[in-house]
Amino acid sequence: MKIENNNISFQSKIKFVDYKTFKDMTAHLNPKKHEVGWPWTADTMKTGKNLFTTGVMDCITVALIDGGKVKLGHFAIFKHGEAKKTKQKGFNIENVKRRLLEGVNLDSENLHAVILGGFHLNPLKKDNYVHLNKITKFFDDISIPYTIFGARKNVHYFGKYSMFCSTKNDTVYISNSLADKQITGRKKPEIDVKENSIEYNTYKKEYYSDGTFTYKRTRREGKTGDFLRSQFRQVSVCKLDELI
Repeated sequence: MKIENNNISFQSKIKFVDYKTFKDMTAHLNPKKHEVGWPWTADTMKTGKNLFTTGVMDCITVALIDGGKVKLGHFAIFKHGEAKKTKQKGFNIENVKRRLLEGVNLDSENLHAVILGGFHLNPLKKDNYVHLNKITKFFDDISIPYTIFGARKNVHYFGKYSMFCSTKNDTVYISNSLADKQITGRKKPEIDVKENSIEYNTYKKEYYSDGTFTYKRTRREGKTGDFLRSQFRQVSVCKLDELI
């Protein structure tokens, strides 16, 4: 898990913001044109200049960025049986690959992706990060560089992630619904976004002799990368992105 930063002429910025700021930035955008909403499948992917999506829990979000335009997809990782109950399609990597590449110039030097989400709560279990790996393998195979914040850890209080791709600012904004939200009975927010750092909690299970457990909470402060590494097992920033 490394963060790469090479000096090149073009770089998109990635910035973590509190949830109110995120909502304020997207409030004026027409959801029909700019929001990748439910149902979260490859077929509801959108292409445009300013796109956003919310509610990312165990789903996987992919932004394919090429200078002045973005293709944004939000993929629910349904098993086919679960999908049928909700009258949706299950996750199909071939359909995801086909939809992602529609109208994309693979020869563009600025083409790259930002990937967010997926679960890998227990390192001894597969969870749905196997689908995340299918997506990263696809980008590896066709030599598209990508930034990834993926395979969420069991962090006790999860919150839902959101992503807003602003071509005007050439910035991908990421937030979590717990950013600046206080847990009942606590003095500080679960995730406190400051000007140059983020305060956040980490949790560790501590078991009692009877098999029950509690969570030991530790308050930490660090840069955006420190926070994201506490949340995800796969964290890497490609040379076409800059984490600010």
